[in-house]
Amino acid sequence: MDRRVTAGLALSVGAMSASTFGTLGFAALAPLERDEFGLSTFAVGSLTALVFLGALAASNPAGRLTDRAGAARTLAGSQVLLACGIVIAAAAPAAWIFLIGVAVAGLAYGGVNPGTNVLVTFSVPARHRGLIMSVKQTGVTLGGLAAGAILPSVAGATSWRVALLLPLTTLLMTTAGAIWLGSHRRTSWLDEHGREAGAGRPRRAPAVPGPAPTALFGFVMAGVQLAFVGYLAVYLVDRQGFSPEKAGAALAVGFTAGTIGRIAWGIASDRWFASRATALGLAAGGGALGLAIVAAGASGWILWPTLALVGFCTIGWNGVYLALVADASRVGELGRATGRMLMSLYAGVVCVPPLLGLLHDVTDSWPLTWTVGCAAVAGVCAVMIGAPRRAAGGAAVTPAGAPGASR
Repeated sequence: MDRRVTAGLALSVGAMSASTFGTLGFAALAPLERDEFGLSTFAVGSLTALVFLGALAASNPAGRLTDRAGAARTLAGSQVLLACGIVIAAAAPAAWIFLIGVAVAGLAYGGVNPGTNVLVTFSVPARHRGLIMSVKQTGVTLGGLAAGAILPSVAGATSWRVALLLPLTTLLMTTAGAIWLGSHRRTSWLDEHGREAGAGRPRRAPAVPGPAPTALFGFVMAGVQLAFVGYLAVYLVDRQGFSPEKAGAALAVGFTAGTIGRIAWGIASDRWFASRATALGLAAGGGALGLAIVAAGASGWILWPTLALVGFCTIGWNGVYLALVADASRVGELGRATGRMLMSLYAGVVCVPPLLGLLHDVTDSWPLTWTVGCAAVAGVCAVMIGAPRRAAGGAAVTPAGAPGASR
């Protein structure tokens, strides 16, 4: 593998892991934070929404900054700002200061994806884009896995405030890595401006759905994914009688399955489908099935494989989605294209979890809450599979005659 791809991929996975370890720490510690500050279910869901409200505001400017200043520099700044937000939240004496820290962390998170997308795609052939982008996105699930598996136990032994500070060590490491990688731009060792290997070779354009169905799919899937992540621990503690540690382990199961799913869906989208949209539709269908089983009241041993199915599909889709965005983007504009499309994902995360939390607060029914999420995912499954597709103009895509050239 080209050393630029290796370095960019390693840093990107690390940055996504560290950033998610920090931001999803709020969800993993939600039962303890709820008790500390007297938060309602709606407010607990709003924690995740607040993170991504900040990301929504920052993603488009971060995309432009990435294309202009370079991915590594933008990424380093986002890691430092995220660490500042975590420190504010962990030291907060009152709920409103805690929420300010969460919002600052969210602003920082908006700068992570544009930078990491550019770092891992500037020299990757499109026929491998689904896999490479999905490997990069496993950083999200690895960070979530670490948050669910480690932070509740650390909080039980110390406090939730101490546990929340644990991701600072990983953020420091990825900041140093980004600074090191960015320094190589002076020697032209690393080109961070959206260049893709072989961009001058004739290539056949991939089949992509239009912007509207793509944005709608991202809105719903991202929103339901983060609702699942944000509410799972609270649901298991309140409805299933889990301890916070056991609920954290269940969240870790979902993230482990999501990590595997990202690799599996990435390989599938590269090899077996004429369009990545088909793989995305199938992932949504599997997620809807898993959520339907949760809504039906799955418990005992059946709950664990069900959570794995939900994680495999509703967490596993993300890398393929970003590869679809890259397929449709023009050379040199990947940062901006990523920033624009991330606005729909982050808008879903801002809107959907609080709405589902409000539904639960009004009805006091977890089955109804999960059923509504299931219906939304099933709807965008149909949209993505049935939406008309066009050849992406101006995108660097798989050469004719190469594996997957029918895309």
